Amino acid sequence: MLRLLIDQHSLTQSDFQQEIDGKSLVSQIFSGKRSLTLGHIRTLSKRLGIPAAMFV
Repeated sequence: MLRLLIDQHSLTQSDFQQEIDGKSLVSQIFSGKRSLTLGHIRTLSKRLGIPAAMFV
């Protein structure tokens, strides 16, 4: 879902460093090695203006 939103809004992974606690964690999430935490989901939901349920 996050990858789709990035494409739709012409964003990059680096645009989410603050919301997801750094560049290395962003890379791990996008590669499937880590999952978004509830805190990350809430922050992204607020920033992108979409329901948190979209990430679950």
